[in-house]
Amino acid sequence: MTGRETCSMIDPYRILGVEMGANDETIRAAYLAAIRESPPERDRQRFESVRAAYEAISDHRRRLAHQLFDRSSPSVDDVLHALSSDFAPALPSEQRVLRVLGAK
Repeated sequence: MTGRETCSMIDPYRILGVEMGANDETIRAAYLAAIRESPPERDRQRFESVRAAYEAISDHRRRLAHQLFDRSSPSVDDVLHALSSDFAPALPSEQRVLRVLGAK
């Protein structure tokens, strides 16, 4: 899988299960734990997702670049997760969707 194929990744913090303000050590520990849970032999897609997430935010410079320049479109799952952590199937208001997508 090339870097171009992983551009649809929206939230590497969520993939690794760390807070946005996490330090290098916390991110690396979460990465290693996620890799142990999903080795490439068992779940290749999850492994690649975790690997790409770690590469995107593995150090301060990459986290800053991701925060400033990642302009990939959110997936449906990312939008639903951002709308509410306890999402129940229902149509969100247009204002809420626009706010989540960053429209002004």
